[in-house]
Amino acid sequence: MSRDYTYRVRQRSAVAWAGLASGLVMLAYAIEQTAPLWAWGLLAPCIFVCVLQIALRPSYGLSLTARALCIFDGYREHTLPLSGVDHLRLDENGACLVLRSGDEVPLPRHVLRNTLALIREITERGIPVRAA
Repeated sequence: MSRDYTYRVRQRSAVAWAGLASGLVMLAYAIEQTAPLWAWGLLAPCIFVCVLQIALRPSYGLSLTARALCIFDGYREHTLPLSGVDHLRLDENGACLVLRSGDEVPLPRHVLRNTLALIREITERGIPVRAA
């Protein structure tokens, strides 16, 4: 068992890149044609939102320590104590952690790219893995 296991995927939205490119083309055209002030007012927030989406890219993944499991699902982070996890359930649609209380915590699909390492680290920490 390794001390800590972290698997994280950072993604950039292709739509944000396309929106930024089209916004910059429209901006260049507006500069060339000396656009009215209302056109600048419509264009500037769109470019700002695209730059913001690219800068604040989501992160998906897992981080396992000796006592806790941290799930990164987009812009949020959930921390669960390992003592509260009953088992990891794998099925064709994805994976979820089943807690001792009966609640289920789905894992982000992006985490399942490295399934064998995830199974190894989970089982080495004493959590059984079951197939649905």
